[in-house]
Amino acid sequence: MKRLRTGLLVAAILTAIVVGRVLLSARSELRSGEAALDRGQTEEAIGHYRRAGHWYAPGNPWSTEALERLVFVARRAEMQGDLDTALRAYRAIRTSILGTRSFYTPHPSKLSAANRRIARLMARLPRPPEDEGKTYARLVEEHLALLERDDSPSAFWSFVMLVGFATWIVAAFRIVRRGLDADGRIIVRPLLTWGGVLVVGLGVWIVGLWLA
Repeated sequence: MKRLRTGLLVAAILTAIVVGRVLLSARSELRSGEAALDRGQTEEAIGHYRRAGHWYAPGNPWSTEALERLVFVARRAEMQGDLDTALRAYRAIRTSILGTRSFYTPHPSKLSAANRRIARLMARLPRPPEDEGKTYARLVEEHLALLERDDSPSAFWSFVMLVGFATWIVAAFRIVRRGLDADGRIIVRPLLTWGGVLVVGLGVWIVGLWLA
């Protein structure tokens, strides 16, 4: 029971480290975006907001707020007739959300709204020759169909993510079982061996999570 509790504690600490990194990065990028927007550097602000939105974790308030700020930037640009900036902002929302999905897609309503606005804005841009003669409604429909096409997460990277997760969890338990004796004293060799496996597994999990 003591080893189980220790293993769970190690797993909880490592998870907290990863989640803490996500939260702090999102908050930092959000603040940088606010500062850039205050300076009138809208394009730079969009980049910071996009990265903040990409640092997603369930319940992360700064990631969600970054998406809201992108909506604000996009709507303001539309009101000013700056379609290029509005498109960049809406596309940043789309990129942030799609870049963080795994077995589910976060913020589905925000993604749907961004897709609709992108389709309408793209339909207002100068048309290539093949689109001449098409109505505005037809163009919106075609753009929206492409934007809403279901591109599921990569099965390969999802598998890599699961393998990495399983590896570092198993390694954490092995550290407890092999790296500590009955009195809780460190046994150096198995501790180093399984500690290395844990680090590799954690790295694989993060990479898989990021790319899936």
